[in-house]
Amino acid sequence: MSNDPVLAVSALFERNIGNGAWTPGMKLPTERELEQQFGVPRNKLRKILKRLEADGKITRHVGRGSFVSGKASRGGELPSIVMPRANALAASKLAVVAANSIADLTDRIQGASPHDIMEVRMMVEPAAAELAALRATAADLAVIEQCNEASKNVEELKEFEYWDGRLHLEIVKAAKNELLSGIYEAVNSARLQPEWEKMKARSVTPQRRQNYRDHHSELVDALMDRDSKRARQVSAEHLAEVRCSFFGE
Repeated sequence: MSNDPVLAVSALFERNIGNGAWTPGMKLPTERELEQQFGVPRNKLRKILKRLEADGKITRHVGRGSFVSGKASRGGELPSIVMPRANALAASKLAVVAANSIADLTDRIQGASPHDIMEVRMMVEPAAAELAALRATAADLAVIEQCNEASKNVEELKEFEYWDGRLHLEIVKAAKNELLSGIYEAVNSARLQPEWEKMKARSVTPQRRQNYRDHHSELVDALMDRDSKRARQVSAEHLAEVRCSFFGE
């Protein structure tokens, strides 16, 4: 990646939008926050944002800000991480280091094996479900319920996989931990890789799909009841069956 902080920031935006780490509807930090975070002059940031807008990758609204193009998901704003700006040179160097680190992590996630992805999911999702049962708002629960209902009413595997992934993502978001949500969004995007889709096509029989739907409904019921222990248990059981269907473990 280039040592030019402007190019580094531009590449970071392009990568995260292109690979789905920043999902449609996410709100970007303000120009002021971006300037403070990356040490890039605001006029240059505007050029980056204008180009992304011209390419159809983001939309910009006066008084509201900039958003990743596409339909917004509820609660899907990109966290604005702002750091103190000691001086422009130090901030620029830090921006390059941060951009390279994020790019490296994104590459590693995108290139991870389904087995590694599954292990991470089994460590993260049950704990997130437990937190979601305690922290989810009424609006969060409504979105989760809508995703669950949508997954019941689709026949095509790709459509089911979309709503399946969206349901799990919304549950993690409802845990109200922005760092966890950001990491999980990147992990969840890895499910789009061809190897994962082939495994789904081989393993998701009509009976298994119904089992997954039943698990989802049990999990949603536990969240609605604010039963954190049950939510964690159902999530773990569901993922154990998914892992078994994939790897026979």
